[in-house]
Amino acid sequence: MTAGLLANTAIARGGKRGIYWCGAAGQLRGNFLGAHMPSFVWDRKTDEAYLEPYEYGGQEQFSREAKRVLKLLKDHYSERNRTFSCNDKSIEKAVWMLQVDGLEALNDSLFLIDEKKHRIASRLFRDAVETLDMSAYFFLGGSKARNDLEKWYDNEVIPHRRFREFVKKNHGHERSENLSSLYSDLSKYTHRTYKAISTSYILGRNDLLVYDGFQESDTLVLPHIISFSYALIAALIKRFIDIAERTKQIDKQTVEMFWKESLEKETVPRWFGTGPGQILRGPPIEIFMDEEDN
Repeated sequence: MTAGLLANTAIARGGKRGIYWCGAAGQLRGNFLGAHMPSFVWDRKTDEAYLEPYEYGGQEQFSREAKRVLKLLKDHYSERNRTFSCNDKSIEKAVWMLQVDGLEALNDSLFLIDEKKHRIASRLFRDAVETLDMSAYFFLGGSKARNDLEKWYDNEVIPHRRFREFVKKNHGHERSENLSSLYSDLSKYTHRTYKAISTSYILGRNDLLVYDGFQESDTLVLPHIISFSYALIAALIKRFIDIAERTKQIDKQTVEMFWKESLEKETVPRWFGTGPGQILRGPPIEIFMDEEDN
């Protein structure tokens, strides 16, 4: 029922190209990490995470690391608390407020996925993208963005297409289309399309739908959507840091310090898949069952 939800989307096609607004932020295994080896989830593609969802040890390691990264980021942004007045209508204030809001969306989504509360978490993914992209637009978008900033301070809604238009003009049609696909994919969770809602159901006897939330325990929650969500949160955290650097909210040296303080020294090994160093060489069954288009 749910395996093909995002199988052909910008998110699933490779994570990075669909997630990053202007080029990839890069692998986490750079030289600055020294002896630290992050959870493999940080570089995991979302479609692969959905198809091989049983990497519980790696997901737990990622959650620990992500919490530390997000805590350090939140502490960093808190340094500018009580800096801006209520009458201030500057770019600096808007960028800071929007990115604090996006950071909180990532914190909340990680907490909810840890608790297997994927329905609420999935609604936050687009929030994180929208607020970050708006901060980048206000910072980088020139005179048109300045006009939209005044409208934003007057409580008008600035549509996400403004940022997509900026990306198209300055970074090309392909990146703009990737961003449009990402936004469209995440909007399906916000607007609760049939397939988005279907992530809350499993198939019982005679292919009858069984809702995963009617009992107190979370044993009916499919591991696929949880695994997928961790991989997506990983990409969104890296995207947050990328945009924070580009908008001068944080410098490269501080980012490197945060990674060093957050990532564990040993990578929890994988159980499934086809890469080196894995304990099992593949999933026991094939679970991808997307419907054929008529």
